[in-house]
Amino acid sequence: MAQKIINNPDCVANNISGSVTKIELTDKETILHLHIRGNLGGWIAIPKETYIENSGDGEKRLYITKTEGITLTGRNYFTNSDEKRFKLYFPPLPKEIKQINYGESNVGGNWFIYKLDLTKDGKNFITKNNKPFVIGNPMPDKITITKTNNKNLDIKTLNTSDLPKDFFGNWYDKYGTLLMITTPDYIVSDNRIKYYLNIEKIGTHKYKILTTSNAIEILSLDDETITIRTNRLLSLHKKKNKQKVPDFIKGKWTHWDGVKEITITDDYFYNNDKDYHGAYRETIKNKIDWIASSDNKEIFWFVLYHQGDYNIYFIKKINDEYVLQPRGFADAKYIKN
Repeated sequence: MAQKIINNPDCVANNISGSVTKIELTDKETILHLHIRGNLGGWIAIPKETYIENSGDGEKRLYITKTEGITLTGRNYFTNSDEKRFKLYFPPLPKEIKQINYGESNVGGNWFIYKLDLTKDGKNFITKNNKPFVIGNPMPDKITITKTNNKNLDIKTLNTSDLPKDFFGNWYDKYGTLLMITTPDYIVSDNRIKYYLNIEKIGTHKYKILTTSNAIEILSLDDETITIRTNRLLSLHKKKNKQKVPDFIKGKWTHWDGVKEITITDDYFYNNDKDYHGAYRETIKNKIDWIASSDNKEIFWFVLYHQGDYNIYFIKKINDEYVLQPRGFADAKYIKN
């Protein structure tokens, strides 16, 4: 159980292609949650020489002990998504430490974060950095801080656990169209996954949620209905998520070009890639995290989890035939065998 959690911690400078979304401090370990973006087909690696250290007086470095959602050493490719979310584990920090540096001490190591704040929740992780730090070079004596100073703002950042339980579920319009999925880890709307950045309580049963894509304002909420404002005003009704994978969806689905296959079970999507000789090259095991459907059962939504990434797959009824398609890949269509 974390003794202290820092959400969206501030820092003075960094050169990573993403952000630290959370830091957990316990008596046994220190956990950094990272959200990293990259190009499809590209890769990142977490070297065993990854460390954290007290930024105040240069005490000994604490080296990484394990990872979750990404492999330690080795290449982690951006295959189905241009982003990765994962956790890095380090030994526990002394309770009096207020700021830490993050870095890589291996030859060629080039990820560095300077002065991560452990004292309070932040507002925005700095993304406008100075020139990338080079291993072996000292940190600059003077760094220009590019974020707005929020210390005088009387705003309390909430955790998703502080949101009412009535908020989580599948939300439909009056026609039975699924418009929003809400979970403690993400929100799905506008056919995309959105992650929480900031949550404010602005009144009784009223909240303002800033996500990685937009802002959602909850104007009213009970166990069955919600009124929200994004770029428009919506009144939705909720259905609890009790859905399992329908029997007619289970089994093998083949890509239109015959090169790829997806096998669906009760709990997983197995994505199989084959070469043009019919030999399998790779099987990716995606865990089913969430299932939802339209009222008429003509569209099914699957949120899949794999190595820190969440992705959406749709199964839609088109001309009396169901078609499986990953979000964002218009030509990737699969038909049930």
